[in-house]
Amino acid sequence: MRLRAALVLIVCEDRALVLRRRPDDRSFAHSWCLPGGGVESDETIQQAAARETAEETGLHITAGQPLGRRVVPLERRDLTFEIHLFCARSESDAVVISEEHIAYRWLTREEARRADEDLPGGLAGETTRELLRRFAEEEL
Repeated sequence: MRLRAALVLIVCEDRALVLRRRPDDRSFAHSWCLPGGGVESDETIQQAAARETAEETGLHITAGQPLGRRVVPLERRDLTFEIHLFCARSESDAVVISEEHIAYRWLTREEARRADEDLPGGLAGETTRELLRRFAEEEL
C-alpha cells in the first residue's frame, strides 16, 4: 500500500510561512511545521497541496510541479510513505490558522537559515528543513 502527502513552503513578500502545532498533537506537539497533509483518493498531489494549505492557513495557492519527493518504505507494515515537496507564492499574508495549530510566523531568509529549533523529527522534519534551507539560500 502507498500513502502520499504534500508539504508546501508558502512564500509571500520574500518570507516563508511556518505553523506551530498544538501541544496535544499526537505526532508533532509544539513543533513548527509547513502546511501539508495526506492526498485523498480523488485528488492529485497538487490539489492536495492546495486543499491542505487552504484548510490549515486560509490561503489560496496553486501548487506547481513538485520540487522532489521522499519515499520511506515501512516494511513491517507493508506500506510506502511518499511526501511530495512544493513551493507556492501567496499574494496575501493574512493567515487564518486551523484548529491543528496555535500560532504562525513569517520567516525572513535569515530566520529560515536558523530555524532548526522546534522542528519535527523524522521525515517531516527533514523535508521541512530542506525546504527552509532552499528558501534561505534563495533557491526558492
